[in-house]
Order: sequence, then structure tokens, then C-alpha cells
Amino acid sequence: MKALARWFRSLQAQLILWAILPATLVLIALAFTGVTTHEHAMQAFVAERNATVARLLAERIETGLVQGTISPDGGEILTLLAGALPEGEALSAELAVVDRDGRVLAHSDPRRVGLSALDDPGVAMAFQVGSGSFLAPVAAATGTAHHEVLVTVAPVRGADWLVLLSEPVGELLGPILRFSSLGPIIAGVAMVLSLLILTFGWRTIVAPLQQLAQAAAQVSWGEHAAMDRSISGVAEIQELRNALHAMVERIEGYEAGIRDYLEALTEGQESERARLAHELHDGPVQALIALGQQVELAEQCVARGETARALELLEALREADTHVARDLRRVIGALRPIYLDDLGFLPALEMLARSTMLSAAAQGSDLEVRFEHVVDGTRFDPAVELAVYRIAQEALHNAAQHAQAHEVVVQVRRAAGELVLTVSDDGVGFTPAGRFDSYTRAGHFGLVGINERARQLGGALTIRSAPGAGTTLTVTFPESALGVS
Repeated sequence: MKALARWFRSLQAQLILWAILPATLVLIALAFTGVTTHEHAMQAFVAERNATVARLLAERIETGLVQGTISPDGGEILTLLAGALPEGEALSAELAVVDRDGRVLAHSDPRRVGLSALDDPGVAMAFQVGSGSFLAPVAAATGTAHHEVLVTVAPVRGADWLVLLSEPVGELLGPILRFSSLGPIIAGVAMVLSLLILTFGWRTIVAPLQQLAQAAAQVSWGEHAAMDRSISGVAEIQELRNALHAMVERIEGYEAGIRDYLEALTEGQESERARLAHELHDGPVQALIALGQQVELAEQCVARGETARALELLEALREADTHVARDLRRVIGALRPIYLDDLGFLPALEMLARSTMLSAAAQGSDLEVRFEHVVDGTRFDPAVELAVYRIAQEALHNAAQHAQAHEVVVQVRRAAGELVLTVSDDGVGFTPAGRFDSYTRAGHFGLVGINERARQLGGALTIRSAPGAGTTLTVTFPESALGVS
């Protein structure tokens, strides 16, 4: 029963009902029109037949009056007309001959002979019509179930008598066609059902879709709570609402993750600036001050003629200058990969792999980093090259600091026109989250940063990992973003 109720509330059932009900109404209308047309045609046929019979009977009565076989009081009419009708006609048609005062001279029911027929609506109308066929209501005293009779009138000339043939309208049609009177009732019931289904369809399809469209419009203006409201309707609308609600939740999570990421990025930038300022102040700046002092001492030695001492100071200045230049290159390299500009894309990645391995060795780790490439020396858009470099840098940092990896493979290749960067390690692995905002809530901003760098250039990040099975990061940049001429 529940399954049937769910199906009835489905969009499929609604469409079927909306399509079948109008078609049913049309078929009922056509059938009712056909039955009504047939009924009118049958009435016309019977009226014409009864008119012929009535005229024949009137002519026989006229002949009898002329020949004297019928007296002026009409007492012999019934005997004369016995057998005048075709066999079986008296079973459906009622024969009566009345005079101008409404007295029954002859009747197919002998019990009514001599009685007044003026209380019969058909007889009263016959005196007004005089000749022809018409429909008349049934006399209340008859007790019949029929509501109308077809009355055919033929006057008897020279006697002011009328020959009447009355036949119930219901007897003119076959049993099946008699149900035509139920046509309006059936059409009314079908119309009521159609209105009920249309009302139900409006409440379960149209109105919920309007509410859903309004809620979606509010969400587009930032009112995410609009999608929390319950919306009733068919199952498909419920599924659509649930999908939109889930999408809004993902948008909210993404926005929250981006906010956390930007806050962390801003804090990281400020921390990095403070670190660089402190490092520059305590390193190169102090070294330059010391160099300036040594230059003054060398000048004083030269002025005093202490050439040997001046040469020693100059040699120390040369060595100190080398240290300052090395420190400045290291600081500049942290801000911008100089190898990327000086050596090119692939050599810069190779140098990044070597420097990561050397840094790990300096910290006592046996990390081995291997760089592979399946591309030539083609240069790409600078933004793409920098993004690939920074993504590889962050991935290597994660592998070295968090994954406890012993081997990392960095690979760059071209596939179907796209540039693909893959960083694989044999570390401890983890269970990837279904949504990236989960990483920000957990404080893992590295993967979020990688994903954002890829998205800014139309790329996509794929993470494959499992506890104890290592991690593989794959970033794919579309051909349209590469900028290859």
C-alpha cells in the first residue's frame, strides 16, 4: 500500500493521470455525442413510422364513416382497427382515438374506452398541435418509469376525431443505448475527478516547484537558510530539493573552508614576512654593517701604509661578501624560485627534488626523491609553471614532514594535450575526505592550497590514498591553460 502511495505521488503517475483524464473526458464526450445523435435519429425514424401508421388508421376510420361501418359515436372503431397495426406493434405503441371533447372512443387498453383523456398531457398537446409528432410528458397516473412519450397525431376528417400513437422514448433504444442518460453523470464524475487530480497536481508539482525556485533564488543572494524549509511534493521534487540542500551545504562548507584557508594564508604570510624581516635583520643587514666597518678599517690601514693588514681585511671582506650573497639568494629563492626563471621549467623541478632530498638528509632522513618527465623542453604559461612548481613543492613538503615517506616520485607528462603532475610517496597514507572543506576544519591547509592553485587555472586535483598504502596526488591542467604557442 505504501509503495502504491509513493507511486501515486511520483511525477510519472501525475503525468499519466494528467494525460489519461483529459483523453477520457474527450472519449466520454464523443461517445455521449454519438449516443445522443443516434437517439435523435431513432426518434425521427419512429416518428415517421408512427405518422404513416396514424395516417393509415385515420384513413380507415374515414372510410368506415363514409361506408357506414362506423357509427358517429365511434363504437365500432376498436373492432375495425383490430389487427390494423403490424404484428407486435401494440406491444410498444399505445393506440387511442379521441373525440373533440377528449373522450376515448377506442384504445389499445379496452379499460380506458369511454373515459376522458384530457388529464393526459399528450392528449392536451395533441389538440393544440393537430397533426404531426411531438414529445410529451408522461401522465402521473400511469405509474410508468419513463419520463417522456413520443406522440404522433393524425386527424380524422369529417369527424373531429384524433388518432394518437404514443410510445415511450425509452423503448425506442436498445438496452445499452438507454444508458445515454447516464452520460452527463459520468461526464460530471470524470470532470470532478479531473479537477481533483489537477488540484492535487498543483499542490504536489506546480506549487512545490514554485517554492523550490523561490528558495533557489534566495540562495543565489546568499540566504542559504531558505533551502532548509521543508517543501512537500512528488518524490522527484523531494529528491531535487534534497540534492539542492546538499549542494548548499557543500557551498557553505566550501565557503567556510576558503575563509579558514584565507585566514591561515594571511597568518602564514604575516609570519613569513616577520621571519624574513628577522632573518634579513639578523643576517644580511648585520653582515653589511660589519662589512662597512671592515671597509673603514681597511681605509685606515691604507692611510697608515699598513698594506699587509689592508689586504687581510679585503680578503675577509671578499669572503663575507660571498656569505651575504648566498644568504640573500636563499631568501630570494624562498620568495621566488630563481631556478624557474634562470634554468627553465624542468630543470627547476629537478633542482627542487634535489634540494628537498638534501634538506631531508640534513635533518637525518633517508628520503629519496626521484624526478621523471615525459615532456620535452617546451615552456608553458608562466602562471602554469609557477603553479606546478609550488604544488610540487607543497607535496614534497607534506611527504617529507608528515607522510614519513622513504621514496617520493615526481612526474610531469603530457596526456591528450593536458599537462599532468603526479607526486607519489610510500608513506603512511591517510583516508581522503569527501569534501575539501573537511581539510580546513582539520587544519590541513596544504591540500586546500594545492586544490585552489589548480582550480584557479582550470585544473583538477585527484587524491588517492589509504592508511599504510602511501599517497598519490595528481593535478591535471587543461590544454587551454598551458599557453603553448
